[in-house]
Amino acid sequence: MHDDIILDILLRLPVKSLIRFKCVCKSWRTLIKDPKFIEHHYAMSKSDVNRHKIFITGGVSDNMDNYFYSVDAPLQHDSVVSLLETPVPGINTLSRVSFISSSSNGIILIVFPYDLIILWNPATGESRKIPSPIPKKKKSERRQFPAVYGFGYVSSIDDYKIFRIGGKYNSHAHFEIELFSTKSNAWKLIGMFSPNNFCFEGGIVTIDGIVYMIEMADFTRNIDRATILSFSLENEQFEYVLFPDQIQKFQDPILYVLGENLCLTRMQNLTSRDFEVWHMIKDGSMNNIWSKILTIPSMHCGRCLSPVCLMKIDGYIMLLKHKGDFEIYNSDGEQIEIVEVPGLQSSLFFNCIVPYVESLFSPKQRRI
Repeated sequence: MHDDIILDILLRLPVKSLIRFKCVCKSWRTLIKDPKFIEHHYAMSKSDVNRHKIFITGGVSDNMDNYFYSVDAPLQHDSVVSLLETPVPGINTLSRVSFISSSSNGIILIVFPYDLIILWNPATGESRKIPSPIPKKKKSERRQFPAVYGFGYVSSIDDYKIFRIGGKYNSHAHFEIELFSTKSNAWKLIGMFSPNNFCFEGGIVTIDGIVYMIEMADFTRNIDRATILSFSLENEQFEYVLFPDQIQKFQDPILYVLGENLCLTRMQNLTSRDFEVWHMIKDGSMNNIWSKILTIPSMHCGRCLSPVCLMKIDGYIMLLKHKGDFEIYNSDGEQIEIVEVPGLQSSLFFNCIVPYVESLFSPKQRRI
């Protein structure tokens, strides 16, 4: 068979098939491991909805993560569900995962208690343990420090970076801002600030190498002073992203990734408690344009709604409701459908949902 035909066939295969076919012959193994093949395969996968997945963690209570799932996207009644082996055997039976990042090139950052940091490709099962930024201590002296993480790929230097901002060294005097490079395999300090002046809540997400978080005034201050703070993994600089005028005063802001854009949810005000979803896109001049895409009356939304995906048909939005209900709403805030996926136990609490595209990228390589 002609080499070009073989290449075209292999590029169209899913990751699990390619992993098996590496054993067919030496030439196929060399081809499938080639960085250019991996990049080309991933580019094709992004345009193939059959290779889009949703990573879900869940447990028997809302403070446990006993199960890791990979589910076909978009979530439907017939979506195939795969139960995944944890990248750190036994760790997920201990407590809830501390943090899970947005996906970058099919790789996910997972942080377990006590800053146990793992880069993981759910499609290949490969993982890489990242050195902890917290100095090692005796088990009896270990403690957890408040921290948030960001993770993304910087194409200009062909490097993944992990962003951490949080406490360290039993000190309450400041929070440290650190970056980890997969190329250098080391952390570096890039700044610090006083935790007495700010607190970070409402999630942290990464889109196209930009980490977004909500910087909120101290609890003793007025909540309407919150702003979105962005950090460029490439330039290693902070910038502010303004809220639109309509939502300067809000309650319970949380950031998500919806499609390939930044999404903000909030409760409208203390009296109505209507649930809103706002969507941010950038125009040609790099200005941020916000638009409200969904309002759900408080009588219908209850608590703990999390956007899962923006459905291409009719612009419907799927939301995760507390304790595992997946609900679809139209733009008028009307519930259209409740999606029950047979492979997901309805009795579980789903704590984290991350869309990703299957890839062959290896987190073990210094050059990812």
